[in-house]
Amino acid sequence: MSGIRINRFAGLLPSLLLSLFIVGLFIAGLLMTRVTQAKPLQLTEVAPDVYALIGPMEQRSAQNLANNANFGFIVTHDSVLLIDSGGTLLGAGDIESHIRTVTDKPIQLVINTGGQDHRWFGNRYFAEQGIRTLTSVKTQADQNARRNSQIESTSALTAASWAGTDPQPATAVVSETTELTIGGLQIELIPVGPAHTGGETLVWLPEHKVLFSGDLVYTGRMLGIGPQSQHRDWIAAFDTIRQLAPQVIVPGHGQPTDLSGAEKDTYDYLVFLRSEVGRLIDAGEEMSAVSRIDQSRFSYLEVYEQIHGRNAQQVFEQMEWE
Repeated sequence: MSGIRINRFAGLLPSLLLSLFIVGLFIAGLLMTRVTQAKPLQLTEVAPDVYALIGPMEQRSAQNLANNANFGFIVTHDSVLLIDSGGTLLGAGDIESHIRTVTDKPIQLVINTGGQDHRWFGNRYFAEQGIRTLTSVKTQADQNARRNSQIESTSALTAASWAGTDPQPATAVVSETTELTIGGLQIELIPVGPAHTGGETLVWLPEHKVLFSGDLVYTGRMLGIGPQSQHRDWIAAFDTIRQLAPQVIVPGHGQPTDLSGAEKDTYDYLVFLRSEVGRLIDAGEEMSAVSRIDQSRFSYLEVYEQIHGRNAQQVFEQMEWE
């Protein structure tokens, strides 16, 4: 009887292997579908061998893999420099897939421009390939300080697309403006802020006059002022950008722009809001009075309706204690 059982099992083995193979293809297909259904990042060459990946202006979701922001990469003679690593493990893989449409050169370094989730939650994906991750001291501190709270919110918003994500803060830091040479290309890391987050790290390419600003600059989308933001320092940080005089700014959100575009959509809004809230505070008004501030001159910015009221409240709350 035992021999008969063995023979029957042997006869079933090919069918079982075929079934397992089909199941494997199905699972792989589901994972690929998550990526291909995501609203694609827009690849734009902003200077020779310098690329921006423009993300959608929407909330994090399972479809966009928390890559609802801008990223960038520079192709040098022997390697690639990546700016920001994405909001999930799958999001990091999606960023790499865009790089591979341009070059097969190895990624040598990942720079995080800020502590917001989509700037660094993909770090481990690249670190496990032996790629260094680098940012400023202030940015790394913000990553550590808000890691758990951001994991809670981002994992909930991205649902199944969160699978495998294990956020790792940048492992190397700089404390002041630092010049690096990557594949023969000179770049500068410039810590500024706090601004939108506890510390932003600008990436400046002096040869190309291109600046990757991270969340210091928003264009076409209303910026977000959160509990972690410091709007007075955010305004002051614009002096650094003016001194650089970039020809192209790749913002944290929105289309690439020049200095005047960055000032119009970000700097002018911050100055306006602080001025209007200051008048209310000087008049002895309560926070509820911010609803009377007419912000309509900025209503052309995306997500205006969802965010302008909250921005005013955050500014009022901070200015009360200045």
